[in-house]
Amino acid sequence: MGQTPIHRSSHGAPVRAPAREVHRLLADEDNWPRVFASFVHLENLGRDGGFDRIGMWGHYDGTVEHWVALRSVDEEALRVEFRPESLPPQLESMKRTWVVEPSADGGCVVRLEHEFRLKEEDPEAAATTLATVEGIALSEVAAVREAAELAALRPQALVTVEDTVTVEAPVGRVFAALYGAGEWPDHMEHVARAEVRGEGPGHTHVLELDTIERHGGSFTTRAARVGLPDNKIAYKQLLLPPLGASHHVQWLLTEEGGTTRVRSVQTVVIKESGVAAVLGEGASTEAARGFVQSELSSKVRLILDAVKHRLEQDAK
Repeated sequence: MGQTPIHRSSHGAPVRAPAREVHRLLADEDNWPRVFASFVHLENLGRDGGFDRIGMWGHYDGTVEHWVALRSVDEEALRVEFRPESLPPQLESMKRTWVVEPSADGGCVVRLEHEFRLKEEDPEAAATTLATVEGIALSEVAAVREAAELAALRPQALVTVEDTVTVEAPVGRVFAALYGAGEWPDHMEHVARAEVRGEGPGHTHVLELDTIERHGGSFTTRAARVGLPDNKIAYKQLLLPPLGASHHVQWLLTEEGGTTRVRSVQTVVIKESGVAAVLGEGASTEAARGFVQSELSSKVRLILDAVKHRLEQDAK
């Protein structure tokens, strides 16, 4: 009995950005949470033969789902290929390939190609799978176009905020305190409520917080969170203020001699249509950048400094 036929789909769009920059956007997994709405975090898990094993976490219907894809990157051909490590029962194979082609005007065309085979050929199942991948492709190609053009044409709208705190405590205790957000109201004066829900396999959940603002009132945030024990916590904000188009964060933990260094890296895309709503008519993107950097740095320091104080007091 021969193999079932290969089904193919391809969707593309012109992009006003250099081809190599668009390829780098796709080849660097750290970019994906700001490019694609559903992705929370990607992590390179090491090599398997000729492929990188990429752990992927996405937020869907109130929970964080996890899967692993095998990735190969061709820098010369400007191609990034993914194959799922585990397939749905009906599929024999699946491949997704991002292809970037330079254009004469200095821009490029980005395409997302799908190839799949069913274990048993079934026209209805093939049509359903094809409709699914085509819907995904249309959405993701549009997202890449938007992110690439923003980086090329409006780089001032992309903001990175970094903070570092050193805690005199072992990394395991620091990770537990940062990931165990359900206990934050007991130890952080500015956290009025912390609700953890949608806990999934491993260290994943959705965290909703009510925090007391410096100038009065309260503010509610909701984030999808991924914990990589004693190494990293990544999260993506699901409720965005008028000024934000995207906001994702990594807390990177390293230990040396019983002391833990926590480095917070926040990546924000400013929504230019929200600048006037927050800062007033005539406010510039540069003013918005300063506002975002100050606000986000002060808020993350409230959490990190509270964990530092608690753990160091407990050790005395």
